[in-house]
Amino acid sequence: MKKTTQTINIVPRVGTCVVLTPQWFASGEYSPQQTGFAPLINGERAFKALASAIEQAKHSINIITWGFQSSMYITRGGTPKRLGDLLKEAAEVRNVKVRVLVWFTQLGQLTDPNFPGYGAFKTQRTEKDIFGDYVPGYGADGVKTSVLTDADYEYDKEWHYNVKKKLIGKGNLIVEHREMSWGKDRKEANQRFDQMKNENNNKELDDLIAALSKQENDDAIQQANDKLKEHYPDPSSLQKLLLSRYPTHHQKVVVIDYQEPENAVGFVMGHNMLSAYWDKDDHQGIQVRASEGRDGETPWQDNSSCVCGGVVSHLYHNFVEAWEKNIGPEPELNQYSTMSAAQHCFSREKMNALNQRLDLDPNFPLKPTMAQICRTQPQNNCFEVETLYNNALCLARKYIYMENQYFRYPPFVAKIKKAIEERQARGYDKPLYLFVITNSTEEKALQSGSYMTYRMLEALGRPDVVPNYHRKAHPELEKTAPVNAKHIEGLKVHVCSLVSPKPDPLKPSLWQPVYVHSKVMMVDDVFLTLGSSNINLRSMRFDSELNIVLQDSDPIGLIPPMRRHLWQLHTGKATDDPEQTYRYWNSIISENKDKKLNNLKPISSLIEFLDENTSWSALD
Repeated sequence: MKKTTQTINIVPRVGTCVVLTPQWFASGEYSPQQTGFAPLINGERAFKALASAIEQAKHSINIITWGFQSSMYITRGGTPKRLGDLLKEAAEVRNVKVRVLVWFTQLGQLTDPNFPGYGAFKTQRTEKDIFGDYVPGYGADGVKTSVLTDADYEYDKEWHYNVKKKLIGKGNLIVEHREMSWGKDRKEANQRFDQMKNENNNKELDDLIAALSKQENDDAIQQANDKLKEHYPDPSSLQKLLLSRYPTHHQKVVVIDYQEPENAVGFVMGHNMLSAYWDKDDHQGIQVRASEGRDGETPWQDNSSCVCGGVVSHLYHNFVEAWEKNIGPEPELNQYSTMSAAQHCFSREKMNALNQRLDLDPNFPLKPTMAQICRTQPQNNCFEVETLYNNALCLARKYIYMENQYFRYPPFVAKIKKAIEERQARGYDKPLYLFVITNSTEEKALQSGSYMTYRMLEALGRPDVVPNYHRKAHPELEKTAPVNAKHIEGLKVHVCSLVSPKPDPLKPSLWQPVYVHSKVMMVDDVFLTLGSSNINLRSMRFDSELNIVLQDSDPIGLIPPMRRHLWQLHTGKATDDPEQTYRYWNSIISENKDKKLNNLKPISSLIEFLDENTSWSALD
């Protein structure tokens, strides 16, 4: 993916000045398009907007996602609605063609169930009803997620069984799965990683990973982990080998009514269609029933988007490509695949009509901007997401804001530092502010990537927040020696995590983590990307991913309101000055440290990232 060639025509008679904006887009498979874009911050907004689009669909609903739960209450409180019911109604009552494509493997669900009820089959239970007859029921390949009630899981199994047998949906409802990204492309995977190949150990590696996945106690997990390290002692080598063997399809995209350009709408999502992903902005610590509010085990921070215009054509092309590769050609899909981005071109009339009929937050309606779809598609040697990240990091002048599930890709730090050094060599003396919100790798579920997070923090001069990893990497240090932050000329860094500002008072600690699942980066209020891509090697090089990228150079842009809203959520205050923001975050971090020491609840969500574990891992 190369930058597009820029041609600048200056007409002196027309004006006395010219404003030049750096090129944030790159030339790839999909060209930039004028687009209507609305951010969907957190699950309440995202799923409410999606539900309204599904309910109004006239022709087609095409869904690609990593996780899907038919029993999920997509709207909550008042009259809650299940996702499965909405799709069933669309297919049966309005004759809408519904296609759902979900990544699913038996191995993957051992550690992270993502498709409850899929592959359902009829069975009999051992219990009897009041008449002494055995109660019929369902088994399924897709296992129950941790937050599912028994009743909801029964709904999922029955729903999938009825879809498979065409007992619901009038034949218009199709749910399919796809497996590893490589699938039949295993040959290409091996060619790309010749240096990691070890054919004799493939079965042994599979067995080790399966053993690791099935363990339920810490000792057994540690033993399996130790055995892996014996075979692959270099963490980065082990990571590459595992990723080349176990990639996933990670895209999260919805395209509705593509056949009718005036009403076509798309969703580029960070959210999966699973119950735990639903949450409100306030991230309350109290867990409630799924029909009423957040039922996930932790509060959940996430971002998605609603779009219209030419990019919808590119989202549809991506869907057709995935469906045909994994399921096979379908004449009806192909019938409309020749429709171009020009036929779906943006218009304010179309955008305003969608703003009227979709259930969007009035503070964040669809607004016009320039946008581009970018992907990681290793099978096609496509790494556009990484290219656009690299370009944006090099162009940053004021601030970079990353809100991401993971912070595990050291090459990005190298890019930032090199760009700063080059600017300083040219006499630029203003610092770049890097604000990061991610999950602490101290949490057990996130330790698998702790080695790469450590490498990033070390390179950013922040070994103080991973002190034991720093000591491990520098055995010459005394175990009790203090580990301090290191100054990097031209760079100011805050790396933070989130906790609930309204914790559950009945829990042992008032400091209850908010799980960050976002995949957002903003630069200088001009560049924004969000979608499915994490900041890790998996998303940049191995999994299939899809992001949307905005170049928002309009003086009244849509990036500043979104950024302010996010910073207001996390800190209680948002400014447009990076230096003021840096100082304010510093004060919040310091005050929250004092609050925690005194067992008082946090003053806001923002806390400093900290991982005091002594053993790192590079499985992801």
